[in-house]
Amino acid sequence: MNVWSPQPLINSVYETLLKLSKNGTVPVEESDLIAELKRRGEDVSRRDLAKILMTLEILGYISTQTSKEELLISVKKGKE
Repeated sequence: MNVWSPQPLINSVYETLLKLSKNGTVPVEESDLIAELKRRGEDVSRRDLAKILMTLEILGYISTQTSKEELLISVKKGKE
């Protein structure tokens, strides 16, 4: 794992969301997002991920909702 990432973590999270959601057509579970980020070498805590997701939601790139115990993340269309 590299200490320095070539791009900001918020960009990595958003690109991963686009990939997992098939460009905004399918909601993504938080656990799937964390697993994919770890697979890509990005070690992010739930706390840091929550801050990033909140920023993306405020900027209008995603929307979130809770389903039972899991957080569902949807990429808004037209923001890709």
